[in-house]
Amino acid sequence: MSTTTLSQEVIRQIPLFQGLSEEEANQLVAISQVMHFQPGEVILRQGGRSRNLWVVLEGTCEVTRHGTDGHDVVLATLEPYANFGEMSFFHAAPHSASVRAKSHVQLLRIGRSDYDRLVEQNSLAAYKLAYNTLDVLADRLRHMDQWVAQLLEEQSDGQMVCEWSQFRQTLFSEWNL
Repeated sequence: MSTTTLSQEVIRQIPLFQGLSEEEANQLVAISQVMHFQPGEVILRQGGRSRNLWVVLEGTCEVTRHGTDGHDVVLATLEPYANFGEMSFFHAAPHSASVRAKSHVQLLRIGRSDYDRLVEQNSLAAYKLAYNTLDVLADRLRHMDQWVAQLLEEQSDGQMVCEWSQFRQTLFSEWNL
């Protein structure tokens, strides 16, 4: 693993950083690191704890989750400009999945402590990054809803549909998130 610097030109290509002024882009460049991982290297381990936000700049990563049968299930393949680690970045909880380099990858890393310093300075860059991350998470939730609905339609068991409806109701009305 090695580090290099990140140019403003590259950061402007990343959808997670859309809408930043030149000054805000400079603030994010100042707290970012570009890191390299070789194929097979684990970047995040399920159950581990780190508070980094990652963006794939080059190469591909694979997101996996250890299944109850002892095998890893591939959840997603991440390509350039996809981000990961945001759940643990914004909420201090163990990683829900593992991410490993599928090829040689170049990643952008922002550490939570560096981000917190921007927040303390009332930096618009920090707030725009949070807003853009929320947009990505909302899009993922929308896709998850569509996927679950499709799975439920394929099931003939009405019990699963009822359980999903109850879960969604609890999620939106009772949980204090």
